[in-house]
Formats: sequence, structure tokens, C-alpha cells
Amino acid sequence: MAAIIITPLELRGSDERGSNYDWETFRTGNFILCYRNAGSSSGQHYHEGKSDYKNPEIMYLLSGKAAIHWCPLDEEQLRTDMIEAPARIEIPVRIWHELEAVTDCAFIELNTLDDVKADSVRVWRHELKDRLNIKTGN
Repeated sequence: MAAIIITPLELRGSDERGSNYDWETFRTGNFILCYRNAGSSSGQHYHEGKSDYKNPEIMYLLSGKAAIHWCPLDEEQLRTDMIEAPARIEIPVRIWHELEAVTDCAFIELNTLDDVKADSVRVWRHELKDRLNIKTGN
């Protein structure tokens, strides 16, 4: 089964000024910095693997709390995972996903808007549920 991988970032140090975390990427170029208001959502799509930077999609939740709703295209159960910043999210191809901001949040997508346009198949959540007869899961 394909699955979304959520990895909390490793705390390297903290003091009265704040905290430091390690994060790693081998990707270069332009990326998307997103700010989302509580209650809003992003996504409601899946990727086919046409763009290298969407295979897999990698994002970093920098602040706030979000819910990621997801379902592999060959399954029939919509899953929800809660994510608290800071965390790395890796989304393989052919997994429908939607990120819902539980609180105001910020994240970086390690891809460009051109990658999004070239490799995103939009399926609204209600259409996904109707088409696949999806049951609401965890």
C-alpha cells in the first residue's frame, strides 16, 4: 500500500531565543511558500509522476497545525492524519490528497507552480467520495 509519510523534524537545540531544527533537501530551484488561514484547504488532487518534483511531492509544514486527508486511488477509504509543525510530508504519486489548515499555518512545497500545472489531476473531495463510494475513515 502506498502511504503518505509524515516525519517530525529533529530538534537540534533551543534556548530563550527559540529553537533550531534540521531539514534536508537535494532539490534545487524555485519553490512555493504558502500561508494558509485556519479552515482553508489546498490540494484536492493527485499526481501522476509527470514532474520529477511531484514524484514524490515533498512539503515542509513550518508553523501551525494541519490535517491531511488522503486516499490511494486503488483504495476506498479516506484517511486523515494530523500534522503539527515542524514536519516533513512526502506524498507519493496516485494518492489523492487535501491539506486542511486547522490553525493558521505556513508550509513550503519543494516544487514550482509549473510542476503543479503539469502534474495535478483535480478531483474535488465530494466527487472522490461519490466516484469511489469512499467511507470516511480515521
